[in-house]
Amino acid sequence: MKQMTSRERVLAAFQLKQPDQIPFMDDVGLEVREKIMGTTEYSDLEFSRRLGLDAMDLRTLEYWSPLFCNKIVKDGHEFLMDGLIKTENDLEIMVFPDPHDEKLYEPVKKFVEHYGKEDLALYVYMTWGIDCVLHSMGIETFSYALYDNLRLVEKVLDRYIEWNCSIVERLNSVGIDFISTYNNIAYNSGPLVSPQIFRDVFVPKVKQISDSCKIPWVFHSDGNIIPIMDDLLTLGMDCIHPIDPLSMNLKVIKETYGHKVCLWGNVDLTYALTRGTPEDVEEEVLRCIKAAGANGGYILGSANCLPHYVKTENVLAMARGVKKYGKYPLNI
Repeated sequence: MKQMTSRERVLAAFQLKQPDQIPFMDDVGLEVREKIMGTTEYSDLEFSRRLGLDAMDLRTLEYWSPLFCNKIVKDGHEFLMDGLIKTENDLEIMVFPDPHDEKLYEPVKKFVEHYGKEDLALYVYMTWGIDCVLHSMGIETFSYALYDNLRLVEKVLDRYIEWNCSIVERLNSVGIDFISTYNNIAYNSGPLVSPQIFRDVFVPKVKQISDSCKIPWVFHSDGNIIPIMDDLLTLGMDCIHPIDPLSMNLKVIKETYGHKVCLWGNVDLTYALTRGTPEDVEEEVLRCIKAAGANGGYILGSANCLPHYVKTENVLAMARGVKKYGKYPLNI
């Protein structure tokens, strides 16, 4: 098979086609990046080349929905506390950056201008509002409101939907290859809300954003999303991430949904990448490729992201593993 560029490889996987090799993408934390590079002086492109990533993300949060909640910072990491939206009177504090201000898009335009001629797929992260409502209301207020003040939940969600629609409409034309959206809506035991509430309340509203999105996009949620998978797929995403191995079987998901949507992720974080050996990681990579690699439509990556507590040597082992086992036609 003719060798593809990284961009071609990723887009082929999104289209459920078989590329020349399984793409490799991940959200790599700053501490891990610096350990791998051995310095703080490096470019994002240099890091992506070093690790063998097929895609590069804009390392800023301009397009993440703001959260209206209390926060604390500990050891350099931000932690979200209780939400601030308790009643309709609190809606006035939901002030968003102006989505029509061109200055908001300067970072992504510079990103594309600087790296668009490279062969990597370029993307940005967004949060489309599903878990933003939970954080901004707080889990207790949100849970009670689902049953005794659903209109408040809808009003909060509507504000996120409106802002994100405007952002997406502008991002469609800036030259990025795809959008990755963070929408954590599940525990390992199942969704945060009932499938009926998700279907009736969240899907129709979030579909306003997905209908506005004219470039490929990824849906991210940790946890067990199987009970709402069929409803999720009506949103029309090109890829689902990260297929959490603590609650979902990658092989079963591939067999059931692999003809409908690309799958990205599943390499274990609870042991292999964090406490295991490079040999453990290689076995884990091989497991994932055997489970989901056949006929394309799979992108290798961790079961969430690569935070500061993963072992550097294991991250490098994952990168080597996908190159070793991921070439098509697969021979494993």
